[in-house]
Amino acid sequence: MVKGAAGPMASKNSRARARPGGGAPPAPSGPGARRLGGQAPPQRNAKQSGAARRYERSRRKGSSTIGWVSVAVVVVLVVVLVVVKLTGGSSPSTSSGSASGRNPTYAPASLVSTVATIPSSTFDAVGTGGQSAAFTVASGQPPLTSGSKPQFVYVGGEFCPYCALMRWSMIAALGRFGTFHNLRLMSSATTDGDIPTFSFYKSSYTSPYVAFTPYESEDRNQNPLVNPPAYVNKLYAKYDGSGTTPAAPFNPATSAGIPFLDIGNKYVSSGDPSAMAQIFSPYGYLNNGGPGRSAIAAAIRNPSSAVGKAIDAKIFVAQANYISAAICSLDGGKPASVCASTGVAAAAKVLAAAKPVS
Repeated sequence: MVKGAAGPMASKNSRARARPGGGAPPAPSGPGARRLGGQAPPQRNAKQSGAARRYERSRRKGSSTIGWVSVAVVVVLVVVLVVVKLTGGSSPSTSSGSASGRNPTYAPASLVSTVATIPSSTFDAVGTGGQSAAFTVASGQPPLTSGSKPQFVYVGGEFCPYCALMRWSMIAALGRFGTFHNLRLMSSATTDGDIPTFSFYKSSYTSPYVAFTPYESEDRNQNPLVNPPAYVNKLYAKYDGSGTTPAAPFNPATSAGIPFLDIGNKYVSSGDPSAMAQIFSPYGYLNNGGPGRSAIAAAIRNPSSAVGKAIDAKIFVAQANYISAAICSLDGGKPASVCASTGVAAAAKVLAAAKPVS
């Protein structure tokens, strides 16, 4: 869990390293306006003057052909620009990058599907992988629901390395219960691993079993992005804490931070996601882009592959099983194909044996 300033917009793990420049990040105040896709104007080619002189000499010699061709080219360019403007398109040079700005590129459907449709055999083969769950089991708390479904609240930040890692597991787990729409490509901050991942910003999720409500509080550059609603901030303070003060007994860590997970007020964040800490390090295999998103997705589907072993892909699958087991315990065990599976049953057994806190 990434630590820092008080509240869900907490920044980097204070025990790992201080925030560059010192001090806490600015308090979020809403998405705000920000220019996207800015770039420097094109530089003039040093040969342009010579070309112009040659063209002028040709024009003076009475070569009308070049002149008419030039006019035709200009007309075509004007028409193209008008069409682009009217259709809302953009040239490749001004398109938003895959992991930059406040409106990054949409994730390809094929990539999302690779992560969201991991074979049951993979989940079953991994089980818990000997890993602990990334949350505490709570008791005596009011149910957190949306309509008739258990609610899964997530608060994170696009810059956050642990959030970057946890999203792979959340997408893998939630893909078993529903469908994501408009996920975007993202990477954690360049100063925090530059780990390939996705963003839940402006995405949606549909499921007959669980309501998933994610909030990305800051963008990749730690600028305010989304303000979670008041009730989510209260849940964060209750189960996670504030700044350097954790919310005992739910959060046994030394401070509060993101990612924050609350599944139905029954399974809540418990401090640092120790499992993910094994993956994230200053020289982690996924740092600086790792092998790429497609290779990561393929490795999570096949943790025994060479890349799967290198990135500890079993950890992602194990956490997905824990998240699945938590949802199954609250939604009446549906769908049975997921909730009765060997991998989810193994995770459910560990959760059932955990000592609840209240």
